[in-house]
Amino acid sequence: MINIGIIEDNYFQLNSYKEFLEDFQDCRVVFACKSMAAFRELPAYEINVHIILLDVTLPGETGIQCIYPLRRLFPEARIIMLSAQDNKADIIASIKEGAHGYLLKTGRLTEIYQGMMDALNFGSTLSPRVAYQLIRHMNEDPLQQLRGRLTEREYELLHLLKEGHSYKAMAARLHLSVFTINHHLKKIYQKLNVSSKSELVSRLCLNNLQLPL
Repeated sequence: MINIGIIEDNYFQLNSYKEFLEDFQDCRVVFACKSMAAFRELPAYEINVHIILLDVTLPGETGIQCIYPLRRLFPEARIIMLSAQDNKADIIASIKEGAHGYLLKTGRLTEIYQGMMDALNFGSTLSPRVAYQLIRHMNEDPLQQLRGRLTEREYELLHLLKEGHSYKAMAARLHLSVFTINHHLKKIYQKLNVSSKSELVSRLCLNNLQLPL
């Protein structure tokens, strides 16, 4: 038996999910709440919860903010986010917080059931449009967003760093001294609020670079 929890602020959708899933003989909805606050008013659960369907745009605590406390309460559960939109920022934030899936509400209810099965059997599930957004994010040049606030030389050095060049190799390639390379990199560290080459390279590889406001 698959024990399912649902947190969805739309009353009609909440009941639609509940009624649909309970038609399956292998599914049992153990809680269905309109907010995290309503969930916290329920008696403590001692049964295992296998799947949690979690709306992204909840009132009060957002669905993304609820991921961590729900994972603490149900460490074995697969948390699947539900959203009406394929907003890239919400998708990335959900995955970073530990969600196991992200499904769009615009799909058929059968797709939610199939997504649950995928999460249980393979560890994760994504709607096709959500997967596309993640692929686009991974393929983005993390430096492009910084180009307007870096000098051409700084921008060039960051690209060489990302490619794995040493200070000596960069100096030879750009016909500069290692001292000049080091000088430029110190300015880059200040602009990007990083403290070392290793931190800078790590954030480059993770596509996690932002200029301070």
